[in-house]
Amino acid sequence: MKRQADVHESDRAKFQNLESKGFLDGSNFSPNLSGDDSNLSLCDQELSQVEGESPKAKDWQRILSRSEGYESKNLFINDNVHGHIKVPPICRAIMDTPQFDRLRGIRQLGTAHYVYPCAKHTRWEHSVGVMHLAGEFISALRHPDRNHPDCCDNKDQQCVMLAGLCHDLGHGPFSHLWESLVSEARPGYTWRHEKTSIDMLDYIIQENKLMPVFEKHGFTELDIIFIKELIYGPLGEDKKYIGRGPEKYFLYEIVANKISSIDVDKWDYFLRDNKALNIGLTFDYKRFIIMSYLKNVGGMTRLALAEKEAMSVQKLFEDRARLHEQGYQHRVIKKIDRMILDALLCADKHINICCDQAGSVVPLSEACDDMFAFSQLSDEYLLNSIRHSQLPELKPAKEILQRISTRRLYKIIGTVRSRCMNLCDKLEELEKSLRIRIAEEGKVIEKSDLVLSLKRISTGLGRQKPVECVLFVDSQGSCKNFNSKYLREMMNIEDETILIILRREDEEASREGVEILKQWCQEHFSSEEYECKYSVRQ
Repeated sequence: MKRQADVHESDRAKFQNLESKGFLDGSNFSPNLSGDDSNLSLCDQELSQVEGESPKAKDWQRILSRSEGYESKNLFINDNVHGHIKVPPICRAIMDTPQFDRLRGIRQLGTAHYVYPCAKHTRWEHSVGVMHLAGEFISALRHPDRNHPDCCDNKDQQCVMLAGLCHDLGHGPFSHLWESLVSEARPGYTWRHEKTSIDMLDYIIQENKLMPVFEKHGFTELDIIFIKELIYGPLGEDKKYIGRGPEKYFLYEIVANKISSIDVDKWDYFLRDNKALNIGLTFDYKRFIIMSYLKNVGGMTRLALAEKEAMSVQKLFEDRARLHEQGYQHRVIKKIDRMILDALLCADKHINICCDQAGSVVPLSEACDDMFAFSQLSDEYLLNSIRHSQLPELKPAKEILQRISTRRLYKIIGTVRSRCMNLCDKLEELEKSLRIRIAEEGKVIEKSDLVLSLKRISTGLGRQKPVECVLFVDSQGSCKNFNSKYLREMMNIEDETILIILRREDEEASREGVEILKQWCQEHFSSEEYECKYSVRQ
C-alpha cells in the first residue's frame, strides 16, 4: 500500500509545482527547440539539476529529428479485428520503444494456448486495439450531429488514446498470473499491474527522452498526469482527478471505467479473445457508441446510455461470464496456471535473468518494483531460461515445465460449488484447515500435495447488478436511475467453485486425497447451498 501512496504524493507534488509556476494555464509553456538550458522544459530543467548537466547537443539533434519525423509520418496497422488502424504520431513515439515492444512477448491470455491453440495473441495488439477504440468512441461523441462537438479537443482525444495504448504496460509474463506470483511470493504485499503501467510510462518517457517530443505536440506535464489518471484512477488529494476538470469527467469513463467497468478495454479483449477462442459474443459495441450521450449530472459531464439499451449492458456481462466460464477459467487452464505458478515460485529466488541498473540480480517477484528489471521479462524468454538452465536449484521448476510439455498435468480430485459468492473470503482459512487434516490423517500425501484454486464467475462489480452502475437517459433526455421492472428480468451472474488440485501423479495419492477430501467437505460444506464432487481420475 505504501507504493500506491508514493505515486499519489509524487504526482500531487508535480501538480502543485506546475500550478505555482503557472504551467497549468499554458502561459509558461514554451517548447525547447534551441538546445540550451535556458529554454529547457520544466521536466528537463529538473533533470539537469539532478544530473548536473544539460542534454548533449547531439542528443537534442536526435530528439528533434525524431520529433519532426513523427509529426510528418502516418502509420497504419492492418489489424485482424478492427481493420486498418491509424496511429497518431504521438502514439507512435511510445510504440517505437523497446519497453512497449516487450508487450509482443506477453500473451494476452497467459496459458490459454495450451487448451485453445490460437490463443497466442499478445498485449501489444490488444493495446493498439484499445487505443483505436478510444479514438473511435471520442470521435463519435464529438461528431457535429451529436450536439457536443466541443466536448473536448484533439489533445484530450490523443491523451485518451495514449492511455488506451499504455494501459497494459505493467503486465508481467503470463499476464494476470504474474499478480498471483507476487501475491504468493510476497505475502501481505499488494501489487496492481495498473500501478506498474503508469510507472512504466514514466520510465519510457525518461529512458527514451520523449518529453521534448510530447512538448513539440503541445503536451505538458499535466497532460502526462491526466494520461496516468485515465489508466490508474485519481491521483489528487481525497481521490480527486487533477488532470481534467468536471466538464470533461466523461473522458475518465472510456479506457478504464471505475464506475461501471464498461469501457473500450473490455470491448477489444472481448472481440480479440473470442476470435481465438470461438466461444461467441452477443454484445455490439458500435450500437453502444451510437446510443451513448453526454449529460451534466451534479456538475460533471458524464456518459449516459439510452434507457432502451439496458439489455445490451446485460449482454456484455453475460459475454464476460461466458468467456470466463468456457475460456479464461477452463478447468485445464486452471491446472496449467497452477503448474506455471509453481514453477515460477520455485525459480523466483534462483533464476538470474533480470538485473537492476547496478547489475544486481532481481528476484522475479520483485521485478515489478524496478522498471529497468521488469522490462526484461517476457513469456518465452522466462520459460526457456528455466528449461535450459544448468543450475541445480532450478531442477524442480524444470521438472514442472517438463510435465506440462508431456501433458502429465496436475489432477483436479474434487470441486466445491456455491452460488452464494462466499468462498473467496474463506479460501485461505479453508486451505489451512485442509492442510491440518492432511497432517493428521495423511499416510501417502503431504500437506503440500493439495492446493485450492478458486474459479469465480461474476460481473466483477461485487453484489451490484451491472445496470445499477450505468447512467441512463430516457427519450425526453432526462437522466434517471434504472427502471426496476427490467432489473427483475436480469440474469444473476454469480458462481464460485473451489477446485481441489493434486500435484502428485500416482494413483495411490489420488485415492487417499479423495478420501481425505470427502471428510473435509462434510465438515465445511454440509449445507444444501454447496455442491461437492470427487474424482480419482482427471
